[in-house]
Amino acid sequence: MLYWDTSALLKLYVTEEDSSQFTRLMASSNEAIATSTIVEAEILCAVYRKESAGGLKSGGAAAVLERFQKDCRAGRIVRISYSEEVIIGARQIVRLAFGGHGPVMLRALDAIHLASAVAIRARAIVATDLRLREMASKAGIAVLPALS
Repeated sequence: MLYWDTSALLKLYVTEEDSSQFTRLMASSNEAIATSTIVEAEILCAVYRKESAGGLKSGGAAAVLERFQKDCRAGRIVRISYSEEVIIGARQIVRLAFGGHGPVMLRALDAIHLASAVAIRARAIVATDLRLREMASKAGIAVLPALS
């Protein structure tokens, strides 16, 4: 199963320059998308920021949220609970990020995303966020899509 973080998942709902690449990636798999329960709050903040800045028309943020929730209800998106396993995994990810030489300045929600991907044994994480991608690689998690 592929795990999608917010940076990638949002591209399925809000048209951005590289959205088609993510739409193709989603379409190439017959599996549901896995993501953390925290993604809904992240998407909500992102789309309301875009609407406030004029990047989405009035009411666009609510429409995106409804489409996302509909996909969850239909089983196209599976949300991973913030469980004890994820909490323990996040601790390990943070220790790895800041231990040793050249720490990765990982954010808390990114640690939760990575720990959620590990908890479900995702075969890869789909993300555009560069720090998250760097930390995933450091943790031995495959990252998609390949960046040129």
